[in-house]
Amino acid sequence: MAIYRYARWDGSQQLDPFIASDLMEHLADRLLDDGDLRSAMREMLQRGAHLPSGRRMSGLRDLLELLRQRRQQQLQRYNLDSVMDDIKERLEQVIQTERAGIQRRLEAAGLSSEFEVPSSESPAPSAESQVRSSEGEPPSETNEDVDHADSEPETRNPELLAMLENMARKRLDQLDALPPGVGGRIQTLQDYEFMDQDAQRQFNELIDMLRQQMLENYFQGLKQGLGAMTPEMLAQMQQMVHDLNELLEQHRHGDDSGFDEFMEKWGHFFPEGIENVDQLAEHLHRQMAQMQSLLDSMTPEMRRELEQMLGPLFQNGELQRDLARLMANMGRLFPNDRGDGLPFVGEEPLTLQEAMRLMGDMKGLDELEQELLDAVRANDASRIDSDEIGRLVGDEARRMAEELQDFVRMLEEAGFIQRKGDRWSLTPRAMRKIGERALEDIFGRIDRGLAGEHTLTRWGWGVERLDETKRYAFGDAFAIDTYGTVMNALRRKGGGTPVRLSADDFEVYQTSSVNECSTVIMLDMSYSMLHGGRFQAGRRVALALDSLIRAKFPRDTLHVAAFSYFVLPLEPHMLLDTYWIDPRGTDLPEAFRVAREMLAKRKGGTRQIILITDGEPHANSTGWGWSGFSDGGWSMRQAMDDTLKEVNRCTREGITVNTFMLDTEPVITSFIKAMTRINSGRIFFADPSRLGEYLIVDYMKNRRRAG
Repeated sequence: MAIYRYARWDGSQQLDPFIASDLMEHLADRLLDDGDLRSAMREMLQRGAHLPSGRRMSGLRDLLELLRQRRQQQLQRYNLDSVMDDIKERLEQVIQTERAGIQRRLEAAGLSSEFEVPSSESPAPSAESQVRSSEGEPPSETNEDVDHADSEPETRNPELLAMLENMARKRLDQLDALPPGVGGRIQTLQDYEFMDQDAQRQFNELIDMLRQQMLENYFQGLKQGLGAMTPEMLAQMQQMVHDLNELLEQHRHGDDSGFDEFMEKWGHFFPEGIENVDQLAEHLHRQMAQMQSLLDSMTPEMRRELEQMLGPLFQNGELQRDLARLMANMGRLFPNDRGDGLPFVGEEPLTLQEAMRLMGDMKGLDELEQELLDAVRANDASRIDSDEIGRLVGDEARRMAEELQDFVRMLEEAGFIQRKGDRWSLTPRAMRKIGERALEDIFGRIDRGLAGEHTLTRWGWGVERLDETKRYAFGDAFAIDTYGTVMNALRRKGGGTPVRLSADDFEVYQTSSVNECSTVIMLDMSYSMLHGGRFQAGRRVALALDSLIRAKFPRDTLHVAAFSYFVLPLEPHMLLDTYWIDPRGTDLPEAFRVAREMLAKRKGGTRQIILITDGEPHANSTGWGWSGFSDGGWSMRQAMDDTLKEVNRCTREGITVNTFMLDTEPVITSFIKAMTRINSGRIFFADPSRLGEYLIVDYMKNRRRAG
């Protein structure tokens, strides 16, 4: 016994992905409505689709909306004015560490914070001690001096203590006089002689970190190439930037001959996939635009402070000059393109590194938005980067992007669409699917009793059983081959009892029509038929009948003739096209003549014409202008007389004419009734939405009566 558990939806449940048949069913419904494959696929790609299975396929517009929401969330989350706070805190930690170190040195020497020096005599400090003191180190002491100082601080050399006091006072005065801004503090501390080694180490680490972050911002890909920011590494960077400037300047003069040599020497500093100077320049420009966008997004005060900080980071004068030269070269290559300021209004703080990474992500969101807009215009989602969408927007957006990319591929691999040149077209399998969909829709409504009582499913369709069998499909007569059905279940599940059957196991005997029925659908494509869903209803019926005949009555034939001022015989696959529609006129006499010629090739059985129209016959023999309104054209009366003559010929040839009228205007009603009296056919005044029900039922009754 199977147990099913239900729970409230919380977002963690996994939905089965949709399959090609789901997509094709939705596509069939759209095509039955307007018949334009390109428009239907474009709408599915852009707006998504509610599939018959209950799933919803998201569209490019949904993905765009998620992306824009993500951008807005970022703008409302972060505060760029906090970028310098982390650096300020680290600088303050350096300063406090230095102050604490100075205090420890004084206390170790027996001096208080007021720098009181003992009065005992001591020898003068050596020259080496004085030099060490000037370099920020305490005066050199012998082991004997140290031991004596530890045991009796008041007996230490007063001159050494005075020197230590002066050095400490000088350092503390320098710390007190530090500028308030980060840039000024960094520049001052670079010339400052630290007395505390831990403070010196912290400051050096901070400078190395800032240098590395700046270089990585300019040259993304250096993370793998940069190690510690040693003088040797900075010299190597300076040489790389110098060579890069030479390459870009030669490129501006049309010479790219040095590209391969440059990449062989320095390629490990750049991402893979760069194949020419243009791509290299574009990559550098994109990286530098992130910093410019960060600067433009800051308040003027914060921007000045950041710019002031960047200046003293590179004490190597040549590297600074080469970086400035690089900025100038990039400005010449991209004179009108720069980063744009972004209106961040949030509260969450950011470090400088996080801010630069954020600006890269915001730039990535802009590029993804352009990709999606291009995909909308081109009606092609194959080029969007689903991995980048997932990284920047989230897993839900990644899933949506992958579904959009799979959408066309699934239809193609399932054999529903095929590419012809730069366009997609329906395959015969898709046409059968559309016909089955139309038939299912019509019979589904009939089974619900919307068309009244009928006896089709009770008495069958007048067919005889053949020895051949097939898997059951919708609409097949339920003549079950019991042996074949059970064997199908055993092959699927293996041996053992009980044998459980599924819908796919049923095997049925194939049938063959005892009676033949030849039908021509005359489909009016005049101007008035193209409104209110009338033409679409007629097209849906034609496809449904074609599917029914192919599945149930292989000896029957169905022809379709669309008519306006001319008559166009249609193959079933043409019903979904629109290029042939021309609504000028309603040439009924010519339509009947062509239909008679089609049916003349069929001898015996039932022959019938199904006329679907909403207007009177009046057409111009040249095809230009409406008759009755142009000189030399047929009059409406003449057109009616000629139509009745053609109906009379149909009657003599044993062809039944059944008319489905989609309008009830009195004059036209009288004319159609006159046709019916001549032919003894029937007339139905049908609503377009129920036309298929009437027509399918009537077709089946005609066959039964013929049988």
